[in-house]
Amino acid sequence: MKSNSLFLRRLKNSWSYQFGIFRSIADWTIMVYLIVPGTVIFGMTYRSWWLETPEWIAGLPLFILFYLFYIFSWMGNLRPFVLEADKVFLVKNKTLFMGMRKWGFVYSLFFQAMGTAAIMAIFLPFLKNRYFLEWSQIAALLLFFISLKWSIMIVSYFLKRIEGKLKRYVITFVLFVLLSWFSQLVYSLWSIGADFPVIIASAVLLSGALIRASQLLKKISALEFDVMLEQEEKTKYIKWIFMMAPDLEKPVVSMRTKPLLFKNSRRIFNKRTPITGLAELFLKIFIRNPSYIFSYFQIISVSAAGILLIPPLWIKVIVSGVFLFLMYSWLSLTWDKAIMSHPFTKKYSEKDFYFTARNKTVLALFLFAILLLGLFLSSSTLILARFSYPGA
Repeated sequence: MKSNSLFLRRLKNSWSYQFGIFRSIADWTIMVYLIVPGTVIFGMTYRSWWLETPEWIAGLPLFILFYLFYIFSWMGNLRPFVLEADKVFLVKNKTLFMGMRKWGFVYSLFFQAMGTAAIMAIFLPFLKNRYFLEWSQIAALLLFFISLKWSIMIVSYFLKRIEGKLKRYVITFVLFVLLSWFSQLVYSLWSIGADFPVIIASAVLLSGALIRASQLLKKISALEFDVMLEQEEKTKYIKWIFMMAPDLEKPVVSMRTKPLLFKNSRRIFNKRTPITGLAELFLKIFIRNPSYIFSYFQIISVSAAGILLIPPLWIKVIVSGVFLFLMYSWLSLTWDKAIMSHPFTKKYSEKDFYFTARNKTVLALFLFAILLLGLFLSSSTLILARFSYPGA
């Protein structure tokens, strides 16, 4: 068997596996009532963008789109297509193993480049009709972000190998800031029509990424890490489903000996009653569980983005209504899941103070979510209004 044949077989199996995940959540009712109408509506909306520039993009500065492209450049990883059994069998045939791994890296780079081009194509009506960019400027922009994405993919490969979480997060944040400054420099050159320095910067990034990738392909020492990385890529859509569907939510099991917050388990409420006791118990479970905190802020951030970016007022009202319903339902479901799952607290489920504690705690977190949403929308509106000034 040749390495390209082995790679194609694993790629086919991977796509078949991902399609199975998609089919598990998108039955014919989802296809008929959501996906097909959504695709048609998006196609009609995209066509309208070419015919007439929408009003909501009129006050949006070009660098906001540039920054969105920069954020997108941090998405995507290298896929080695290495499986657990390869440690026993395939690794003995080094030529076949390294060849298959090489095709996996090439596929990852090509797939992510196509993703960048697709995102650029979605915003193409605005780049041409709103910002009046030349094709040469758009091509330079596409080349820069493809080279930047490839460089970040290589860097991310090494970042994921850092064992300490805090150290990895700090280094990732520093690199994110440094690369954003570099991208701002590129933007300042590109915005004044200096395409040649942008092409030179892209060539440097591209050369560095390809050289480092070729060095990676010559080593076989990171076999355990490659297996873990491939497993993460294979199951990432399942994790997204768990995060987006409260009914399928899977709490993260922490390996720490002590939680970050309330590690000494001090009282939140000075007055101890059955109501405050249950409320305090739920608040500590909620704050100490990263999956609950992430889902809480995810609902707020996604709703805020929908309210802020989708232009028609009636859609903003619908999104706001969905947010209120979804947040309250999720908080109520989370309470039931956290409190009712334990036999010690479950025995109080028929008591009056149980329902009082549930209603007060859920309502408090619900009002706090509305407050956070309002603060985010207010600050975002002020920032966008600031940059829509003619002199800005």
